[in-house]
Amino acid sequence: MIDILCTSGGKISNLRRVTYLVLDEADRMFDMGFEPQITRIVQNIRPDRQTVLFSATFPRQVEILARKVLNKPVEIQVGGRSVVNKDITQLVEMRPESERFLRLLELLGEWYEKGKILIFVHSQEKCDALFRDLLKHGYPCLSLHGAKDQTDRESTISDFKSNVCNLLIATSVAARGLDVKELELVINFDVPNHYEDYVHRVGRTGRAGRKGCAITFISEDDARYAPDLVKALELSEQVVPDDLKALADGFMAKVNQGLEQAHGTGYGGSGFKFNEEEDEKRKAAKKAQAKEYGFEEDKSDSEDEDEGVRKAGGDISQQTALAQIAAMAAASKASTALMQNPLSSGQLLPNAVLPISLPGVHGVSMPGTAAVVPGSGLSGLPNEEAARKAALQAALNLQHNLAKIQADVMPEHYEAELEINEFPQNARWKVTHKETLGPISEWTGAAITTRGQYFPTGRIPGPGERKLYLFIEGPTELSVKRAKAELKRVLEDISHQSLQLPGGTQPGRYQVL
Repeated sequence: MIDILCTSGGKISNLRRVTYLVLDEADRMFDMGFEPQITRIVQNIRPDRQTVLFSATFPRQVEILARKVLNKPVEIQVGGRSVVNKDITQLVEMRPESERFLRLLELLGEWYEKGKILIFVHSQEKCDALFRDLLKHGYPCLSLHGAKDQTDRESTISDFKSNVCNLLIATSVAARGLDVKELELVINFDVPNHYEDYVHRVGRTGRAGRKGCAITFISEDDARYAPDLVKALELSEQVVPDDLKALADGFMAKVNQGLEQAHGTGYGGSGFKFNEEEDEKRKAAKKAQAKEYGFEEDKSDSEDEDEGVRKAGGDISQQTALAQIAAMAAASKASTALMQNPLSSGQLLPNAVLPISLPGVHGVSMPGTAAVVPGSGLSGLPNEEAARKAALQAALNLQHNLAKIQADVMPEHYEAELEINEFPQNARWKVTHKETLGPISEWTGAAITTRGQYFPTGRIPGPGERKLYLFIEGPTELSVKRAKAELKRVLEDISHQSLQLPGGTQPGRYQVL
């Protein structure tokens, strides 16, 4: 569905009639790798839409990213910002791994008859193992994690809400979007690995004005997460246990000494950033590896790294300089001639202009030098002063019009070429077909056209001929690079599939038996 909404461009699902867009748990939608898809979906919706983002937590770095899809947003905060509800009683117990299951059985014996109980663990394996252990001890329960099918997850949540079973064991997949009435107790069997996850886990109870309780187990091995628990308790005005405070202070002291490293916030992202710094690191690592194995850097490899993208219309500056030099020379020559030969039979009209054509810019003319109209004399102006004013007026007109031509006639854009003549036949057909070029052009914003002609192996193109290639042009350098990279990927995939065929042959229409 996400692919259809992103790439169809209104052909399959038209979003132009959508006037109200709601994103729940918006911070994770932007953080967990969906930001490009969310941005594409938003761009396909009408600009005068109303957009609403919901989340119990919104870190600053994610908020900056989310504000790109908003226009003059109004922020509404209910309670504190990323703070646990004060109606929830939070308890933190120092429990090593070996003592947690026995303590869990004690809590179940106390709370099982009071209402629903939700137990959080950190992994799918731990979820299944705890599920089996509780069944052995006579506690019917349900399990929920990301490895289950969507239908199984929906059935589990439905059974938990409809009182079929009051005990649910889950990973953090149930920390968001789960609204269950009469959920009295949340147990963090494994401590959450960042602050926002703790807020969402604990927030499953104490909803809609009800009271709730949350118990978290932590050990000395989990000391890196202790500062987050202390922060959560202090912000929600809860009592911080002395042993937890000592554990957090000891860990922060080790961090300040450089003996330990604080854990991430969970919102930094772990994928590719696709920026220039990352690209430079990749190139440096590639060169270092080539040097280590004794390979010399090939010139063609260096050109491929730059993607062969060039700025179009770059010669206009050279043409401008040549035209300016020619115009100034003509004006200087005209002024010299006027000083040597008084204009007794002609009148210099500074406001009259003649067209001057720029070399290499077809169909463009501009006012250049003053015109001489025979048959009249000068009206009170000396020859030298008239010539000087004429040269100055010509230079000003030339400079103004050249700047206008450079801005209007030669707009800035980027272009690149990708030769496909040597690729297999089915790869060439695939990459020149509109079903392939259309989505790439729509995604990158670059125009792709096929140029040249196919030359078999061994045949050399004649004068004025070029081998088959793709011409890519776009408004930005990034759009051209993305289009070229995607075309390369398609070519390499189809070529690899061709090599996997029996005998490495290309598929044809007919088969001779």
